[in-house]
Amino acid sequence: MMKMVSNQDSARGCEIPAQGAASCSGGNGAALKSFWISLASLLALVTVLVLCGYAQAADPMKEVRDGLTIIEPDGKPGTACLLEHTSVTADIAGFMTQVRVTQVFRNTADKAIEAVYTFPLSSTAAVHDMTMKIGERVVKGVIMRREEAREIYDKAKAAGKAASLLDQERPNIFTQSVANIMPGDKVEITITYSEILPFKDGAFSFMFPMVVGPRFIPGEPSGASGTGWAHDTNKVPDASRITPPVAKEGTRAGHDIDLTVTINAGVRIGEITSKLHEVTIQRDGDTKATVSLKDAKEIPNRDFVLAYAVAGDAIRSGVIAHKDGPEGYVAIIMIPPKRVTPAEIAPREMIFVIDCSGSQRGRPLDKAKETMRYFIDKMGPNDTFNIIDFNTGARQLFSEPKPNTAEYREKALNYMQKLQAQGGTWMGSAVEQVAKAPAPENRLRIVTFMTDGYVGNDFEIIGLTQKLRGVSRWFPFGTGNSVNHFLLEQMARVGGGEAEIINLNSPSEKVASDFYERIATPVLIDATLSFEGVDLTDIYPAQVSDLWAQKPLVFKARYTKGGKGTITIKGFASGKPYEQTLSVTLPETEKDNAAIPAIWARAKVDDLMDKEWMLIQQRKPSPEVKEEIIKTALAHKIMTQYTSFVAVEERVVNKDGKLETVTVPVELPHGVSEKGIFGDKSAPSPVLHSMEYQTRGVVSKMLGAVGRYAGAMTANKGTRVAEKDEAKTPSAADADMTAKLTPELIELANGPKERGGSRSFTYKGVAVQKGRALVEITLSAVTADALKKLKDMGFESAPDRSTGNKVVGWIPLEKLREMAALPEVTAVKPVSE
Repeated sequence: MMKMVSNQDSARGCEIPAQGAASCSGGNGAALKSFWISLASLLALVTVLVLCGYAQAADPMKEVRDGLTIIEPDGKPGTACLLEHTSVTADIAGFMTQVRVTQVFRNTADKAIEAVYTFPLSSTAAVHDMTMKIGERVVKGVIMRREEAREIYDKAKAAGKAASLLDQERPNIFTQSVANIMPGDKVEITITYSEILPFKDGAFSFMFPMVVGPRFIPGEPSGASGTGWAHDTNKVPDASRITPPVAKEGTRAGHDIDLTVTINAGVRIGEITSKLHEVTIQRDGDTKATVSLKDAKEIPNRDFVLAYAVAGDAIRSGVIAHKDGPEGYVAIIMIPPKRVTPAEIAPREMIFVIDCSGSQRGRPLDKAKETMRYFIDKMGPNDTFNIIDFNTGARQLFSEPKPNTAEYREKALNYMQKLQAQGGTWMGSAVEQVAKAPAPENRLRIVTFMTDGYVGNDFEIIGLTQKLRGVSRWFPFGTGNSVNHFLLEQMARVGGGEAEIINLNSPSEKVASDFYERIATPVLIDATLSFEGVDLTDIYPAQVSDLWAQKPLVFKARYTKGGKGTITIKGFASGKPYEQTLSVTLPETEKDNAAIPAIWARAKVDDLMDKEWMLIQQRKPSPEVKEEIIKTALAHKIMTQYTSFVAVEERVVNKDGKLETVTVPVELPHGVSEKGIFGDKSAPSPVLHSMEYQTRGVVSKMLGAVGRYAGAMTANKGTRVAEKDEAKTPSAADADMTAKLTPELIELANGPKERGGSRSFTYKGVAVQKGRALVEITLSAVTADALKKLKDMGFESAPDRSTGNKVVGWIPLEKLREMAALPEVTAVKPVSE
């Protein structure tokens, strides 16, 4: 097996530039030669990677399905991939579905293994069961406080017992750890969750996510609590737990998936469609069907999206109840009125926000542009509009929204056509940019937000949207085949709008037409719920957003006493008062619909999280909110950020206690560019890509170890110039930094502050002396005020080399970022002596 270079070696003095040769003052020549030999060997290992996968054949579409293996250093196949297969079964009855996900881990190595696998589940799921099966032995998981579950798991692992731990990192990202999988053993982990299916415009939909897309991680690095490629940061303290290693281009992660959905609709089923996968469909009469993936060994690199139509008037308002003891739980489903489009549509302010970060490179950005062209073309004659694009920073086309004229539409289309996908997904700056100007009083501000949502600071973005939206309505559009549903759906909910997914094969014109039909007038606004004769408590959602699409309102509530009564929903439809009254009977005993308590508990947890998105992101929730979440989760046996499932087999299987931890890699999401995410490593890139700010994947971990190893060999011989594996995450000034500085200066700005010391050297054409770089600064105007600002930053001018509006001189490396943020500075480039 490959031997990994230790990450524990400390750097002590050798200067390793970000690119180019190492430079050591004095030093041991033999040691340096030995280092380069080690580096060459290490880089050879990097090219094969310790990932479960296989090299693709010349024809990438011809994939070997059997015997997926680890590729060894010599290029020969080694042990089989640890995660062998995932099997998914979904049982749908009416509005409800219960899903079982079985992960099969098999150890064909000659030593004990701990597997760590990060994977997605539905963002609206209530996860309420986990079991571990080893051979014929089945151990049921127990829900506990997260810290307690981790302690039990760690003790069992150390004692040589088979154990599994399921943690929730986000409502749609989970980590499965399985300890002491012995040689030859197969371990099956089965996870069960329930949810209420969305129903819109006459069709139900079922979505199962298959891969966690690589997240952009903002903030300053602060260590690592997990096995992912990213550092934890001050903004995303668990970043290393939500960034599983990604199989390199030309390889497979190894594991595959089968999926079967059984539908018992209770009403006649119309057309059944699978948007991103080929399926087989077997119908059983008019009301039942079974849908399966045609390929039982499908690559898990995109969402499974199933829709099935039913007769529009066959779906009725009603209740689903469960009561098996003193507490009863009920889901109330109320079908709204049909949409009535007004003859005259009130003027709107349309703000089109488009994600131009590296993860959107290629087809996702093309699809976003295509859809936005239709959006712009279909605006109302009295609408005003603007475009905001964002990556590392946010920019807007016009200083203020412009009227919908041919001239401004042409400018918008030309601007949009030139947009390129590059840089990080600095989404907070886009939210703030939208909110800078207050919404106009005479028109409704509609914000369309086109993104894949690949950010690690999900909660922060939701909190910003909630805080800054004002009276505007936010409509996130997820562009891609494996988007971050949780972020998009929550942005829409707190933003008073609705989310839409634009798969890469979605017809853009239909998406745009449906959107404009939707925002012409809401189906229902200002909805309220009241009841008589039945005593409902703890109703969620506590507040109802405007209803823009033709879909049911679903409330979850508790009750203690059965009986008959009425539930009434009131609001405004097409500007007129609307009222719907539903006669209900709440049963005193009802053992069916056993998932309703878990679904209610999930709704309550969502409501509690609504109060503290920002604090939860920072891992600093108020004790009261955290304890209420834990109390609710433990009482109803569901997973949350603070509760986990743990299962332990009591017998010792690994008597010597030795084991190796293996992190299961994931596929790159279908349609996403690896270079767009991680950058083009084959040549210097003109931009910083989404993850280059703080990538810590297999390659960068190895390179970081090389740097530390080289430094240890030549102690006290200088300081490092740059860290290949630890570029800094952007601050608020990074939009200016990326736009105004050259790539070489950006690398210097992102490096360690102590670099350079008192030495003089040239870094990629940049003269560096005593911790300062020689640069040419282009100013919008050479004024006394501008020169004073530069001087205050430590800029030392070389007047004999300055001409016109360009000044040349020395600037401290740690001031490059701050200098680029000056409004008087328009460009900065390096100068050689």
